[in-house]
Amino acid sequence: MSTVQRVAKNTGVIITGNIAFRLISLFVTIYLARYLGTAEFGKYSFVFAYLAFFGVISDLGFRAILVREMSRDSSLAPKLIGNAYIIRLILTVFAVVLPIIIITQTSYPSDTITYVCIAAFTLLFMSFSNFYTAIFQTNLRMEYDIIAKLTFKILSAGLIFLIIFSRGTLTQIILALVFSEMVRTLISYSFARKFVKPQFTIDFGLWKYLFKEALPLALSSVILVIYYQIDMVMLSPMQGDVAVGIYSAAHKLFDPLLLIPMALMMSLFPIMSEAFKTSRERLIKSYRLGIKYLLIMALPIAIGTALLSDKIILLIYGTEFAESAIVLQILIWALVFNFVNSLLLQLLISIDEQKLNTLSTGICAIVNIALNFILIPILSYNGAAIATVATHAVLFIASFYFVSKHLQMLSIHKIVIKPVISGLIMGTFVYYFLGVNMFLLVPSAVIIYFGALLTLKTFSKEDWDIVKKVLGRV
Repeated sequence: MSTVQRVAKNTGVIITGNIAFRLISLFVTIYLARYLGTAEFGKYSFVFAYLAFFGVISDLGFRAILVREMSRDSSLAPKLIGNAYIIRLILTVFAVVLPIIIITQTSYPSDTITYVCIAAFTLLFMSFSNFYTAIFQTNLRMEYDIIAKLTFKILSAGLIFLIIFSRGTLTQIILALVFSEMVRTLISYSFARKFVKPQFTIDFGLWKYLFKEALPLALSSVILVIYYQIDMVMLSPMQGDVAVGIYSAAHKLFDPLLLIPMALMMSLFPIMSEAFKTSRERLIKSYRLGIKYLLIMALPIAIGTALLSDKIILLIYGTEFAESAIVLQILIWALVFNFVNSLLLQLLISIDEQKLNTLSTGICAIVNIALNFILIPILSYNGAAIATVATHAVLFIASFYFVSKHLQMLSIHKIVIKPVISGLIMGTFVYYFLGVNMFLLVPSAVIIYFGALLTLKTFSKEDWDIVKKVLGRV
């Protein structure tokens, strides 16, 4: 199987599995929001946004470095996995204990503190589930990770619906999530044993190397969590649980769309890491095509969602969350930057420039915190949404500059012009037919968008050759 076909297969598995995962998540989110209401849903969202800051401790950037090193030399896998396993166990203990200690010293309501103390144990199981994902990613066998994730999601969804139908409490819902995460970890462990048998021989020289290489990524991860989650953490004390619930409802719809760049990067990152050592030309080609396809996918989603945000929110959450429509209308534009940023940040890691990755995201953390402090008191949840979009834009500018400096400058305007024109044509159609049933309007808009892409000859001979290679096995 060629590299293109392997990437296509792995990406297809990830996308298919995550579509199912996100669809289940969407239904759970809908029922949770409707059942809990804006205030309780705000508390639920705050708890997991808060814990996300401590989840970084359990990894500290090791997973990406493990994938990179094992992709370059598979013979080192047993030793790498064994030592990384011990390191992760130590870090995970801190990740679970610290949020509990800190939240108990604050003035948050007692029920919020209880939720955090229970939910903190999800970090224990998530830590090792994500650790095993590195093994699956290196071997381009992400179907095993998908099986574990879907089992977790189906189990947790079933338990949550049972709790909702029996008029249970938020405490019971969080306990169900902890139990489901434990099951996922056990399944991932059983699959991971097929690929590598860890050597638990402590090598402090290797520890030093791993910490040195992962430290920039660890700092970057902390900073990324800040600009992904700080908005909800800041909204809670500044505007209250209702504001968090309204903002979170829109944010939850934004999250599933991130599976598209995530799936592509899961497959491309090992390939780019290898190409950096073997073929600069192949690395640049992957970069150029990745940017092109990510923009082609992101632009119509952003334009369509911005125009249909009212209908989407009312359909999913009902009138109680009507104010989330404006938040979604603003927030969706961060998607375009996020798609491209996912490639740029992974590319910096693959060319051993993770320090610049950290610098880029560090700039963003400062911008995001500053904008949230300024905008949230004035515009509440809408201000948080504006801050998020601006932060993603700054990250694009910084990371694109560094990639251009250390690899190659791409003519972004030449890549984006045809997708933008096609998106505007599609957007015009949607705007003039807003009264049409959404389930008829959306497929029609998709056809118009891709028809415009073909009419403008967006796809080159190289693009069609890749399609033929991917379909060659059919």
